[in-house]
Amino acid sequence: MRGVLGGLPCGVVVLDATGEVREANARAGALLEIALPAGLDFGAALGERFGVGDVLRPAQLECGFELRAGERTLWLQGGPAAGASGTVIAVTDVTGFARTVDEREMSLRFLLHDLRSPLNSINALTQLDSSDPEAFERCGGMQQITQLAQYVLSLGEQFIFNSVSEHLQTRDFRRFDLRVTLRQIVSQLEVTAVYCGVPLQLWLPDSAPVWINGMRNFAARAIQNVIDNAVRASPRGEAVTVSLRHRDNSVEVLVSDRAGGLPGLVDGVRLSDFDKLGKRTATGFGLGLKLAVRIVELHGGTLYAELNGQGGTLFVLRLPCLNPAAPRAAHASLADADRALRAARR
Repeated sequence: MRGVLGGLPCGVVVLDATGEVREANARAGALLEIALPAGLDFGAALGERFGVGDVLRPAQLECGFELRAGERTLWLQGGPAAGASGTVIAVTDVTGFARTVDEREMSLRFLLHDLRSPLNSINALTQLDSSDPEAFERCGGMQQITQLAQYVLSLGEQFIFNSVSEHLQTRDFRRFDLRVTLRQIVSQLEVTAVYCGVPLQLWLPDSAPVWINGMRNFAARAIQNVIDNAVRASPRGEAVTVSLRHRDNSVEVLVSDRAGGLPGLVDGVRLSDFDKLGKRTATGFGLGLKLAVRIVELHGGTLYAELNGQGGTLFVLRLPCLNPAAPRAAHASLADADRALRAARR
C-alpha cells in the first residue's frame, strides 16, 4: 500500500475505524505540515494544527471541507475505505483555484459597490419625476437617466470582457466540430425565431465536419449573440439565414438578415468596431456584438458586418479552421464547367 500511495499526485491518509492513521503518503504530511505516523489521532492532529473542531464526520468528509494553512488552501475529502473498515482521505492543494474564487468575489463586490450610486440616482430621479416634474427636469430629466444607464452598462460590459479574457486560455482549447455546433445553436434559437415571427434558415454545403480549435462554449456564445441580434432586429416575416463557407485556411459563419442595415453602415464598407453602434440604437448598446468580437479575436478570428444588398446586414465570423476545404480542380473549358454544373444540379 505504501508504494501505491507514494505514487499518487495528491496527499492520501488512510484511517482505521477509530480515526487513527493507518497509512499516509509523504505528500499528505507535506501539505498538512503534520507528521503522520501510524496510530496518530488524525482528528486531534487537525484540530491542534488548524484550530478546527470535529471535521471528520462522514457527512462532512463526503462533502469535503477547506483548510487554510498560511497562504495555502487545502481541500480534504474522503469516504469509506474499499474492502475494509476505515476511511480514505484525499488532501489536495487548491490554492490557485481558491485565489481565483476570492479575486472573482472581490471583483463582484467592487462592481456592486460601483453600481449602487448610479442605480440609486436613477431611482431617485424616477421618484422625483412622479412627485415634482419641474425639479426632475432641473436635475437633467431623461437625459440624466440615460447617461446614468450608459454608465451602469459600461461597468457591466467591462466586467464581462475581463471575465472572458481571464477564462479564455489557449491551453484550454479543444477541437470541436463547428458544423454540429451551428446546428445546435440554430435549434436552440428556433423558439425565439418563432416567437418573433422570423423564419430562421440554416444552409450547410455538405455533411463533412469542420474542425475548430478553441473553447466551444465561448465560440457558440459569440455565434448565438450575432444570430439572436439578427432575429430580434428583423421585421416579422423576414428570414434570417445562417450558412457556412470555407475561405483559404479559415471557415466563415455568415448571418444575413433583412432588418434595414446597421446604423451608419454604407455600401462597400465593412464595420468591425461596434463600440459606436450602441450610441445610435434605441434597443441596446451593442454589448452582444462587442462580446462576440472579443471572443472571436481571442480565437484568432475576425467579425465584421456589411450591407448584403437585400435590405439588411451580412455578419461574417471568420475562424481558423483545422481542416480547410481542398481546392477544387479547374475545368479545362467553359463547356466542361457547364457540364459539371448541370451534373451537380441533378
